[in-house]
Amino acid sequence: MVLQRETDIRIIIERCSILRNVIEDSSALNLTSINVISENFFRDLLNLLLGTGLENLNATLDNAAAIDLGDDRTKLCVQVTATSGKPKIAKTVNTFAEHDLQNKYDRLVVFVATKKKNYQADFISDKHNKHILDLKRDVWDWTDVYRLAKDLKPSKLTELRKFIEENIVVDAPKNPIREVATFIDLMQILSDETHSEAGKGVLTEPDPDKKIEKRFSAHSGFLLDEYGKYYAEYGAVLEETLIKGELGAARMRRLGLHLGTKSDELLTDNKNDPQKALDALVHFYLSALQESGKNSDQGAIRFFMLYQMIRCYVFPNEGSGIG
Repeated sequence: MVLQRETDIRIIIERCSILRNVIEDSSALNLTSINVISENFFRDLLNLLLGTGLENLNATLDNAAAIDLGDDRTKLCVQVTATSGKPKIAKTVNTFAEHDLQNKYDRLVVFVATKKKNYQADFISDKHNKHILDLKRDVWDWTDVYRLAKDLKPSKLTELRKFIEENIVVDAPKNPIREVATFIDLMQILSDETHSEAGKGVLTEPDPDKKIEKRFSAHSGFLLDEYGKYYAEYGAVLEETLIKGELGAARMRRLGLHLGTKSDELLTDNKNDPQKALDALVHFYLSALQESGKNSDQGAIRFFMLYQMIRCYVFPNEGSGIG
């Protein structure tokens, strides 16, 4: 049985993850139009989460100083930005104080539409100490959206989910092959932080048969270190999934065959460099997840590829190895 609440939260996380990725990619290319278009989306999103009456100030005041959204009733204002660095936040606080907006609004929130940093300081103030921003409390990102969503009443949570589905539209994948569909299902299991075995992996001998050392001697140290690092988080979950046969032996066998063909193709494209080929393979499946509207966990993908490399499903062609 799947509870409606769980379904709502899952869809919210998946769709918001897609928007976050689009904003990150657009910002990296200095394409800021997505940020402007998103202002009304964030206005409505936060109003649903907080029960506020935030308005898009840029709709009435061209390039409103320091803030994008404001609510005269609750005295809350929000700056939406794709830049998470402390200098950007400091500039926002300084501009906010220069225009004496602290006299109109009691609280300034900086919403980072990508991912906020782990700031070393606790507070940022303008040079005249007119306004002090609490970096722990008043800098938000998508994790705060999910936190607030989890506290909503069922009817409000469903309303939020419907809003997000209507506004973050995901095109259906074009004829996804069964192997990719299997991989997507597997990643959902590996990425489930609530799984009873999450984070319990204990690795004694990462490559008992020395397959990586024999085939990729020049890269074996890196590959084995990578495998050990990710195994702690995902290893026990995968082992239990395979033991229970949650995805079925036939589906996993087809996935293994598909991995062999695709990984060898990428190994050849990358001149037999397994590190570069591994990065390309992870990117291929990360894109498959995103195109299917699924939450993307790059660490889970990377671990599974390393896991299958040791078992020779990934890069199975002995003749193409380095060693």
